[in-house]
Amino acid sequence: MSAVVQSKPEKDSRVEAAISHWAPRFVANGVPLADFQEVTGSISRWEEWCSAWSARAAVHEEMGNKALAGGHTISAGEHFTRAAVCYHFGKFLFVNDMAQMKEAHRRAVECRNKALPHLQPPGERIAIPYEGKHLYGNLRKPTAQPSNTGIARPPIVVMCMGLDSAKEDSPSARNTRSP
Repeated sequence: MSAVVQSKPEKDSRVEAAISHWAPRFVANGVPLADFQEVTGSISRWEEWCSAWSARAAVHEEMGNKALAGGHTISAGEHFTRAAVCYHFGKFLFVNDMAQMKEAHRRAVECRNKALPHLQPPGERIAIPYEGKHLYGNLRKPTAQPSNTGIARPPIVVMCMGLDSAKEDSPSARNTRSP
C-alpha cells in the first residue's frame, strides 16, 4: 500500500516576501503569532491575501461583539483592536482589488472606533476641519487617578503615521496607559 502525499501549492513571490519581511511587524503591532502563521499558511497566492486576513479579522470582530453584548467591555476593546489590525494588514499594500481593499479599510476604521471607548484610557475619533475637508485622529485622554488629580491640561502627544501605516496599527496608540 502506498501513501498518498499531497503537496501544498508553492506560494507566489509576493506572499513569500510578505511572510519573510512582515512577520515581526505584524506581531509587534498586535497580530497574534498564531493568527499570522495560520493565515499566511492557508494562502498561496497574493490574490487571497486580503480576503484571508479579512476573514480572520471577522472572527475577532465577532468575539468583540459577543464580549460587548455580555458586558465585558475591556475584552471587547481588545478584540475590536485585534480585528482592526487584521483588517488593516489585510489591505496593506493590497491594490489588486480596490473594492476589497476599501472594504477592509472601512472595517478596520469601524472596529477601531468600536474599540476606542473601551480602552484604558478611553478614546474617541475626532475630525479636524482642514481646507474644506477633515483630518481624522484618535484622541485618548488620561482617566483621573491620584497621580494626575489636579492636572488641568495634561501633556499631549501627536503621532503622525508614515505612508505605509495607519492609526489602526500603531501599538503606541493602542496600548498607552494613564500614569
